[in-house]
Amino acid sequence: MSELANIRTGHIAMRWQLLATVSALALTTYVSSTGIAKAEDADRPTVWVELGGQMDYLQGASRSFVAPFMSLAPVPSPEGADYMVQPGAYDPAIFAQNQRPVRRAFGLEGKVFFQPEASDWTFSAAIRYGRANTHQHAHEQGPSPYKYFNIGANKRKIPLYAAEFADAETTAAESHMLLDFQAGKDVGLGVIGHEGRSNISAGVRIAQMSAKSDATASARPLVRHVAQYATFYQYKLSGEQQRSFHGIGPSLSWNASAALLGNKDNAELSFDWGINGAVLFGRQKAHVVHFTSGAHITHKARAGTVPAHFTYNPIYPPVNVDTTRTHSVTVPNLGVFAGLSVRYPNAKISLGYRADVLFGAMDTGLDSRNTQNIGFHGPFASISIGLGG
Repeated sequence: MSELANIRTGHIAMRWQLLATVSALALTTYVSSTGIAKAEDADRPTVWVELGGQMDYLQGASRSFVAPFMSLAPVPSPEGADYMVQPGAYDPAIFAQNQRPVRRAFGLEGKVFFQPEASDWTFSAAIRYGRANTHQHAHEQGPSPYKYFNIGANKRKIPLYAAEFADAETTAAESHMLLDFQAGKDVGLGVIGHEGRSNISAGVRIAQMSAKSDATASARPLVRHVAQYATFYQYKLSGEQQRSFHGIGPSLSWNASAALLGNKDNAELSFDWGINGAVLFGRQKAHVVHFTSGAHITHKARAGTVPAHFTYNPIYPPVNVDTTRTHSVTVPNLGVFAGLSVRYPNAKISLGYRADVLFGAMDTGLDSRNTQNIGFHGPFASISIGLGG
């Protein structure tokens, strides 16, 4: 019996010894891995500063002024007429072409990103700003028709002069700014690989956008000379528009990346992508002033020092509009980006393409309200420097 008891006691002691050995190995492995993780975490920069630039293609920020004379077709000269007409003195399309809106803007961006040591939480503040200016001027001039007439007692030859022409000039400017404050968590989705990164963030977005343009247009499409008279139609347009949107609201974003080549200890090429959304509450404002006139003018030559005589007959009532509109609006905002990055332990260089749309953000109407989506998209490049760790 004593021998059997000794055997049982030996088995129990062996089990306890084996359990203690396994536990010691597990504890040693845990402590070792924890130490390595802490060392890696301590080596990781806690603050990243990013600077970059982008070229944006714009849409929807402004609208062209229109007037009846902008669609007139050149009038040919009748055969055998005793007056001079220069057919095709100008192409009416120059008025629309000269009011082309601003299409490209160049801007800068900056971001500060903070992730505390031994934490999956992240905090960031970012700003994007872009602006553009353009000046367009087009002038088409017909030949200068003139005649000399014997007028007065001295039979002096007095010139009668009027030329066909079209002139259009536009100055426009646009600017946009997006400011983001966000807090997020690094969730590290396994579906994008062992070296994948994924961050979900929420915060506040502030958006400001403005557009301004001034336009003038004038035309004399047809000139007729009969005896000592010149008769012609003359048209004028002038306009100014200022539009803006200011809004603030909650935002949500998801940014992720997957390693393609290399390793994070030396250099790594990764594919980056992201999507962001926001709901902005704010105000849109539009101030529009424009004036249009058209008249039939008769120009009569006078003798000596007597000035020429003009007869002015309006062909349609002048249009004079001055309106200001302000509305409270709720604007959904959606954006996406994709690109490539080269990552080093303390630096990152990124190239990509990005797009943002603000739905119904701007009032682009002339005489009445007309909401329009504002969008900007284009390539971007940035460099990031890691600090701390």
